[in-house]
Amino acid sequence: MVDVYSMEVLVPSLAMIAGMTAAMCWAFFKVRGLMNEDKEK
Repeated sequence: MVDVYSMEVLVPSLAMIAGMTAAMCWAFFKVRGLMNEDKEK
């Protein structure tokens, strides 16, 4: 079983990984949108 210490270590690191993944996805779509906008001009 997972004890309290493992949860205290795992949960913040998993949250950080999820946050970084979300930020990278957002940045990817933002850059892609800007590139498509630039091509149309």
